[in-house]
Amino acid sequence: MASMWRSRFASSSDPFPRAVDERDGRAQFDAQQVADWLMRTSHGNNPEARADAAAEASPPDFSFADSQAVAELEALIALSAHVDDLVVLTPSGIEEAGAELDPRDITLQAEIAAHARRGAPWVGFAAHLIDAAYSPSAALAHVTQRHAASRRTAGSAGQLGGDAIALIVEATLALVREGDAVRLDARDAALSAMLAGKLGDDVSIVLPEDAESRRVRRQLLVDGHWLADPEEPAPRFVAVSRVPARCDDDVASILRAVDEVSLSLGDSDAAVVIGPARALVDPLTPLGERARADILRSGRVRGIARLSAGLVDSAVRESLALWVLGDPAGDVPPAERVTAVADLTSMPLTAATRTDLVSDLMAGMGSGRDLRAHQFRFARFVRTTSLQARSGSLVTSATRKSVLATTRTAELPVLLDLAADAIRDDITPVEIAPASHDVPRPALVPDLIEARHLRRIPGVRLDPDLLGSEGLIVVTPSELDDPASIGRTRIDQLAFAARNPNAQLTRAGDVVFRTSPSAAAWVDADGSKVVAYPAQVLRIDMDDPGGLVPEVVAADITGATAGPGAWKRWTLRRVTPQVIAPLRRALADIATTREHLEARASRLSNYAALIVAGATSGAVTMIDINNAVDAATTR
Repeated sequence: MASMWRSRFASSSDPFPRAVDERDGRAQFDAQQVADWLMRTSHGNNPEARADAAAEASPPDFSFADSQAVAELEALIALSAHVDDLVVLTPSGIEEAGAELDPRDITLQAEIAAHARRGAPWVGFAAHLIDAAYSPSAALAHVTQRHAASRRTAGSAGQLGGDAIALIVEATLALVREGDAVRLDARDAALSAMLAGKLGDDVSIVLPEDAESRRVRRQLLVDGHWLADPEEPAPRFVAVSRVPARCDDDVASILRAVDEVSLSLGDSDAAVVIGPARALVDPLTPLGERARADILRSGRVRGIARLSAGLVDSAVRESLALWVLGDPAGDVPPAERVTAVADLTSMPLTAATRTDLVSDLMAGMGSGRDLRAHQFRFARFVRTTSLQARSGSLVTSATRKSVLATTRTAELPVLLDLAADAIRDDITPVEIAPASHDVPRPALVPDLIEARHLRRIPGVRLDPDLLGSEGLIVVTPSELDDPASIGRTRIDQLAFAARNPNAQLTRAGDVVFRTSPSAAAWVDADGSKVVAYPAQVLRIDMDDPGGLVPEVVAADITGATAGPGAWKRWTLRRVTPQVIAPLRRALADIATTREHLEARASRLSNYAALIVAGATSGAVTMIDINNAVDAATTR
């Protein structure tokens, strides 16, 4: 066996190390010599060969899966960074050194004392790890990585990937100002160490003094970061939080943790929270929706972004989401606050993507002028109050746009067939055939107006005192966030005609839209409605539509660039003339089917709530027809 290894690398200018022993025909090699040879020759493609070799040479009674053992090893590494020649000290001397370095026992004293009572058997192992990794800091990081790799059952609470950590760091740095205090996450040592290394000297670092923060404190201790007293007041705090805390935390526990972060913030404070998308943005049960709505109701959620899967090493199929919390600049009433919403589900977190996403989310922390001046790449803005009332995903519209933006034309026929099979029980799919034909190029709204395919009609300025519950339906800008609410606001027809003799009502197929605080649009299928300023109308010339379809126009507007005059920069997609009629019929059928399904789901939810109310109040009892006694009482 030894000869085989030597012959395999005989051509190398740096020969493979000699076997130190051969037993039963098996070669025995010195692990550190092999690691040194791998580093010199670049064989094996492993930049951590030395550290891995030292870790593999661990004592027989040590396991990286044992949290207590790992904590003691980390404490030894941290103590070695501040005590010379730890290996020559007696166990009692090591215990005294730990007590002297950490008199309040908030970092390592308990772990050192426990290890010393067992005779301090791993001091040499800790020294080997430090030598192999070249520094106590790198050795601690390697131990953290090995411990995380042994906990594949950690699920959502596992170690974050490098791209996720980089995004959190960039978002936090964008929020931090001179003199701030940053409250680091107490459970993620890799995240906290990376962020602490990026903060300037004019920013203080805070950690809670609890058991969960000890690992992070050890990493920061060897990195040379000074921690401020958590009770010491600061002009402004920026909190960084990672949820869930444990692998068995359910959605309710995750949302409670986020709510605690929100409640801990002062008027000028801010926070960055990262956690599973299934809790922070995706559809929830009615109970979960109410819990999430309570957090949104605080008015502090300034940015929400759904991220791609693969950002947690132990849950590679789970998507994460990022929340940015804080009060907006200026005195903005809660009812008028907006939230930046972005969906990056199908986008890798490259450096450029992270930079643009953070820029979009930070715009949500600014004033109305900041929103109007910012050129958004990923985010769209919605009123925070509309998110509170929303059932389902918080990034629904953004999801649709991200799918369209990342799907290649050649893939669409196959994707359509798959989608048709998935909804065949609900609706008859439209007949399609693969084709390759030219379609009109997308065009800017001003160009379409100039070509007379489109007209822009401003909304009507209405006297609020004339609005009531009877008469013509009034479409207000805020109702475009929730089209189901359209019809509640009305105006007397005679009073409207007297005040606005030249005003126009909508026609069937008109697209009602707004440009701020976010771009939103809705197709009026019936017409004869009043559009309240600052909402406006885009009316397609049905005799010469130029390939425009009302439903497609509304989809292109929703989530587009927002701000005064933003409609001049909107680009609308078009279709060939023969496709317009069947496309509109298909979309109308889908909309009708969706309404029926939503109504059915609402009835089921109501029935479920009544069952629970009846059973918990004692008004009714549940009869188990599978139980002989219960079944007999029903006859």
